[in-house]
Amino acid sequence: MDMEQNTKEPTELQKVLDKLGPRQTVVKDAIAALATQGIKVSKSAMYQVVTGRSARRELVEAFLVAAEAEAERRELVKQRAAKLAS
Repeated sequence: MDMEQNTKEPTELQKVLDKLGPRQTVVKDAIAALATQGIKVSKSAMYQVVTGRSARRELVEAFLVAAEAEAERRELVKQRAAKLAS
């Protein structure tokens, strides 16, 4: 059974997290955004959404919004750095 879990295809949300790399705060940002809406959620619950063990709509949406914001921020940093370097 363990072997089966190790070869399981990553979820789309896991791929998003992997693409952003290890030094990101997407899960933390999503939890903070949910807290401003009065929704308390643990880091564990967010990772259950990322790994596909939970599909709570508001958690998925908060994760995606945070991931999009992080990707946009990185793109802007890249553009600004390129502008300064030229």
